Amino acid sequence: METQVTNLYHCSRGKYNLTLHSGEAGMTNSVSWIYLAEDIQNIPFLKGGEFILTTGLFTLSGTGLYDFICSLATCNCSGVLINVGKYLQQSDLTEEIMEFCRVNHFPLLTMPWKVHLVDIMQDYSSVLLHNTRSTDQLNAAFQGSIYQTPVHENILLTLNQYGFPTTGVYRIIVIQNLKNTTRVTFSLNRMNLKYHLFEHENRQILLYLSSPSQPELFDIVDTLLFCDSITLGISNTFQSLMDISRCYKHARFALATALFRNLPMIKFDELGFFQILFTSSDPSILHQMYERYLGQLEQFDLDHDTNYINTLKIYLLSDCNLLKTASQLHTHRNTVIYRLKKIKELLNTKLDEASIKFDLMMAFYIKEYFSIS
Repeated sequence: METQVTNLYHCSRGKYNLTLHSGEAGMTNSVSWIYLAEDIQNIPFLKGGEFILTTGLFTLSGTGLYDFICSLATCNCSGVLINVGKYLQQSDLTEEIMEFCRVNHFPLLTMPWKVHLVDIMQDYSSVLLHNTRSTDQLNAAFQGSIYQTPVHENILLTLNQYGFPTTGVYRIIVIQNLKNTTRVTFSLNRMNLKYHLFEHENRQILLYLSSPSQPELFDIVDTLLFCDSITLGISNTFQSLMDISRCYKHARFALATALFRNLPMIKFDELGFFQILFTSSDPSILHQMYERYLGQLEQFDLDHDTNYINTLKIYLLSDCNLLKTASQLHTHRNTVIYRLKKIKELLNTKLDEASIKFDLMMAFYIKEYFSIS
């Protein structure tokens, strides 16, 4: 189970006399670890999600509290707890600092100097360790479920225990190139989304439970695409955890298609004819269909160093319009006419019937499908 700043706050507020001053909206920020920071020079080495404890010793080297907090927020730390009374006082929490923390959803807390840092760090570490074990169990359950049809009863029981009912409206998003999950989880937590994000085969997999009170898909996608250079493959919604494996494969194929087409995201239900190809249980039939309609033309191109197959594809995609085809190929109209004449001879067809055009276009889709899958 993921640890949030609010978990640490509520388990120690009374015991250590904690006070929350600003950044309330960030109390759902995910906490990866507890870190004692007394030197601003070390902050750039943080990985994100650390909950920072400090006495303010850094002020002796001339670093101001505002600059220190800005550095923490920039590195995606989850919040800061200041041990006030020696190097920093309550009066050092200026309006500028409070406003920065509020706007950036960065929790700012204090505790009195009499609190021993070792005590509160030990308590927080125990909470993190317990929740990490729970997260590991949940990770293992989800990783097991994406390869099982049907999902084993013991795995379903584990998922149910962590708040994922067997029946519900779910969706899976497979994410490529998400190097730092912290900024994403911060935003998802603020949405109050019921989700689990875990790594598998060097990708991040987001499974979430949808409901009328939950954010829309485009809000979640906007949060994910806020990170640079990532690509998303999105499954259809599914009604039961028993369907995880099938919908995970849909999301993986959608991701592969997005990467192939150099797009930031694709939803499986937007793939049109590819959805039918994906459901084929016998790939050999698809290979045979491709060979029947385009195999001879492809072989001719290989033998004679031509590219008639690309001309035919552009011609079909241009609704068989000669001018559009010539423009797409950056060539003369007469050249296109000559190539089409040769293509008709090789395929022994006139290219003037809708059924013939459909079969050829289907063969091109099959070719692209095998390039992706």
